[in-house]
Amino acid sequence: MAVHAAMARLAARPLALLAGAACMLALRHYPLGHGWPGLLFAALLPAYFLLLCWRPACWLFCVPALLPVLDLAPWTGWFFLEEIDVLLLLTVACGYWRLGGPAHPAAARLSPAARACLLLCSLAWLAALLRGVLPLAPLDLNAWDNYLSPYNSLRLGKAWAWSMLLLPLLLRDASASALRRYALPGMLAGLAMVTLFALWERTVFPGLSNLSSDYRITAPFSAMHTGGAALDGYLALSLPFAALWLARASSRWQAALAMLLLALALHAAFTTFSRGLYAALAAAMLLGFWQTLRTAPGAARRVPSQSPTRGVLLRLLLAGLGTVLLVYMFSLAGYRGLLAAVVLLAASFVLAARPLPWRLAPASVLCALCLQGLLAAWWPEPSGQQTAGWLKGPYFLFLLAAVLLVGALWPDSAGGKAGKVSTRLGLAMMAWTMLACNLAWIGWHWAGPPALPPAGLVVLLAMLMLCNGRLRPPLWRLDRTSLSIAGAAGILLLLAIPVSASYYATERFATTAFDMQGRLRHWRQALAMQPPDWGDRLFGMGSGSFPATYYWHNPQREVPASIAYADEEGNRYVRLASPGYSAGYGELLRLLQRLPVQPATRYTLALDVRRTGPMPVLLARLCQRQLLYAQGCVNVPLRLRPPPPGNPPEGWQHYEVPFDSAWLGAGAWLLRPPVQLELAASGTATSSVLEVDNLSLRAPGGEELIANGSFTQANNYWFFSSDHHHLPWHIKSMALHLLIETGWCGALSLLALLVLAGHRLLRQTARGDAGALACAAALLGFLVVGLFDSLLDVPRIALLCYLMLLCALLQPVPPPHVESAPP
Repeated sequence: MAVHAAMARLAARPLALLAGAACMLALRHYPLGHGWPGLLFAALLPAYFLLLCWRPACWLFCVPALLPVLDLAPWTGWFFLEEIDVLLLLTVACGYWRLGGPAHPAAARLSPAARACLLLCSLAWLAALLRGVLPLAPLDLNAWDNYLSPYNSLRLGKAWAWSMLLLPLLLRDASASALRRYALPGMLAGLAMVTLFALWERTVFPGLSNLSSDYRITAPFSAMHTGGAALDGYLALSLPFAALWLARASSRWQAALAMLLLALALHAAFTTFSRGLYAALAAAMLLGFWQTLRTAPGAARRVPSQSPTRGVLLRLLLAGLGTVLLVYMFSLAGYRGLLAAVVLLAASFVLAARPLPWRLAPASVLCALCLQGLLAAWWPEPSGQQTAGWLKGPYFLFLLAAVLLVGALWPDSAGGKAGKVSTRLGLAMMAWTMLACNLAWIGWHWAGPPALPPAGLVVLLAMLMLCNGRLRPPLWRLDRTSLSIAGAAGILLLLAIPVSASYYATERFATTAFDMQGRLRHWRQALAMQPPDWGDRLFGMGSGSFPATYYWHNPQREVPASIAYADEEGNRYVRLASPGYSAGYGELLRLLQRLPVQPATRYTLALDVRRTGPMPVLLARLCQRQLLYAQGCVNVPLRLRPPPPGNPPEGWQHYEVPFDSAWLGAGAWLLRPPVQLELAASGTATSSVLEVDNLSLRAPGGEELIANGSFTQANNYWFFSSDHHHLPWHIKSMALHLLIETGWCGALSLLALLVLAGHRLLRQTARGDAGALACAAALLGFLVVGLFDSLLDVPRIALLCYLMLLCALLQPVPPPHVESAPP
């Protein structure tokens, strides 16, 4: 064993030194000088290095936490080599240096079947990588900043390479206890940061309650600058672990935090308006329900007086009826009616698990009706003006009843006599009656008499729920599990019902059939672009080859817009090519840079322009933009002049245009929308080219705002975006993406890996492992989203999926066999 450890250390340390040298080389060239994120990243790396030196297994927390959010491409312009790659180089360097030490007693291993599948996947990956990158193209200015480059194969292939490099560290560190201690909190931390980012983006751009806008969030995923479903895939992978945390919460504070995280994550999921993500969430919930039914026979042995399946069906019937009534209530009484109905049903859920003093019910109801009538008469609507907000009669009295109910049900730490408990429960029944009355009043106040029938039906359902305590056994008890499930269901309905009824969501669902026809047409065209050669069918066209294939060989003979950097006699500049479409709208490709613009300030934009082809138009403007969908733009009044007589039309022309920034850059620090400079070439149906150099944006004091305006550093600090037309960049199907780019070998080997991991997870789930159920639900949701988007062309999302698959395949090392001594 000692010899084996020494050999492992001897083989690992050269790789550690190589990874460390690569990390230092990457940092030497990395653009970190524009904006605060670069400074944050520069401070993060030393802290992460010290953390790994102190506790090596902490990478299990840091990698899933930082994988979705450590994305600075909109600031740096680098998207082939990313910040997460530098972090992983440091992880491999520190981890491999200590590899081969004493084995952890709870270390993991891989089964022979898992090793065979990983070997087949690695061979298929290597074949697709070589087919994409060979023959080697010159390492020019566009080798590492263009999706049309053959080196795009390396960008996509790095996800599997990282997973295989991290596999030895997983085998050393990823025991079951370490995954619970590090990896699960890391996933939750990453999800929390993504959801806060999504909440900020919704607040700053369309508005938190604006559900009619067609704005779709991208959160921190810069890979969505050409569309795709990186955010959808990440939420599908991480949301089940928020539910797992809620189910495993060991204290009230943990349950409250888990409930808050679940609410934020569901809000982010619903406001993506992604039908694929909605289907993924439904599939994950169906898997959880199926597992509940599978484990029901165990409950039957404990409680033989009632069939557990019958109890589950009654709960589902009650939940379905409540959902229908809440939708009915929302359709007539809006947000206020929906919120009031949910509060009444939640109060009924809590009260129904208490031993209610039914003998006091008539007196409680009568007292409540009298009190409600007196307060309603004492709080009339003022004549001539409307009282604002919660001070209106029905809202105020509903809030008062809710406070009274909470006070009556608040747990008494000193206990209490039976009479005191009965009195408090009687007060709770009074408060419940007032809630029911004010629910009807809120509906009538909002929508008039038509809102009374749904309010009455909700009250009737709440009364039926109060009978739960008289069933033997009751359908639910007031324990942490029941409260968690009820709270999650309430959050789900409060978010899902308004979003599904919004204008944009309704429009999305109405166009599902039409969009599906367009997706099917795109899939047929993608398959038609695959050469009929047996090698391409067996091993694929190469990783990352689809954008270039579409650019040169799409059946419509479209010429998508492009951005490239050129070098002419030592002078570097950017070349913007307008789209060339025979019919319809050609999506522009916008060159972007984030700028610290101040409002109501006079700026001067200066640049040199050279044009070729038909009469092109250079669009220059400053816009409020996160990644896609510019808003609040200020156009720079730039009009290209015809060349002077006698000058060649391809000569450089200099422009200086003053303009006012107007409202851009205004707002509080945290709620200030980022401002970006946009450049795009537009023209006729025939593609034309504009070349730009010496770009400058100066403030009145002469301060230069643009970094790398002369493009001497090529794409440093410059990013780009295609806002609407995303088909030239993605196959839009994970299965087709694998089949076309990696061939039948890659698709079948990954399918075998998925089947093996899924089988192992389901076996663990059948034994009652909630973590395995969450992992299975995450992978199932990811696959459902992947039915309509090629998720594996986003390296960081692909890496997260691969790491989850590897964790699902890990098995604990069996304890050494100890021979019993003879008597």
